[in-house]
Amino acid sequence: MTRSNHNLATKGFLAPAIAVTTIFFCSQTIGGGGCGGGNGSTIEIHVETPCCSSPSGAKDSDVLIRSVVWEDGSEFDQFIFASDVTDVEYEGPNNKLRIITAHESTVGTPGVFSIQNEDGDGSSISETDKELFADRILNAWNHENLNSYIHRRSSSHFSCTVEYEETIRDNSPLEDDIGELIVFEVSGNSWLQIEALDDDGNPIGTPLVVGNYHKVYPERLYTRKYSNNGSPLCGSYEIRALGVDLSDLGVNEARKFRFSKPNTSGDTKASIRVVGVKTSTLPTAAMVFD
Repeated sequence: MTRSNHNLATKGFLAPAIAVTTIFFCSQTIGGGGCGGGNGSTIEIHVETPCCSSPSGAKDSDVLIRSVVWEDGSEFDQFIFASDVTDVEYEGPNNKLRIITAHESTVGTPGVFSIQNEDGDGSSISETDKELFADRILNAWNHENLNSYIHRRSSSHFSCTVEYEETIRDNSPLEDDIGELIVFEVSGNSWLQIEALDDDGNPIGTPLVVGNYHKVYPERLYTRKYSNNGSPLCGSYEIRALGVDLSDLGVNEARKFRFSKPNTSGDTKASIRVVGVKTSTLPTAAMVFD
């Protein structure tokens, strides 16, 4: 794994188009979303691929996150992974919501797991399917292998609540280019809504819609395509990423987050993996809202 002398990570921010009376329902947007992955911009993320000499050969195996370097040159190598997943909601058809972990992975549970099969009856999606699928998400998000993610092929409603191993804290109460969350998205062309929650699961801060994901630099990341029955196919997808500053969510810190399909135009079939970044171990100063 090599480290470059400079970094090309970028992040854009657009103010909300419509002002509303309460911050809890005001949706902000990072990037352009759905436009082919950030117009060539990059984010510097270093990985280890034990199977192969470079990430390009690891589409079937482990892609282990090791560090991220932000626009100001600051580097972080400690990450915070999921510890619990609850409240899975899905209103789409069979075979369109899956958990995929590359079939030759040693970190995580390799395989392709469709939501309708969790209760043993693959004819429809039951409440039991959704409850058990929460554990599938957890098993995909509770480790360092980025080649393990939620794969969505439907624009139908989807959401889930994810609690992380520890509180994720902003390094600064001001907006900056250091992300406390990294959103990885397969193909990098779909919108996702993120919302911070308090310990009781109530929304706090400002819902944020993200898109316009960046190419991973210095080496791009790929994952294998799979058929409905889980067989590997010849093709692959590129995994792209975006850093999210907690300030853009209107919070200093949070341990729980809600990830969902946003109410917006464009491609909303985001296939995701979200990793926390340990940028601070102490609470930052309180934010003040008008």
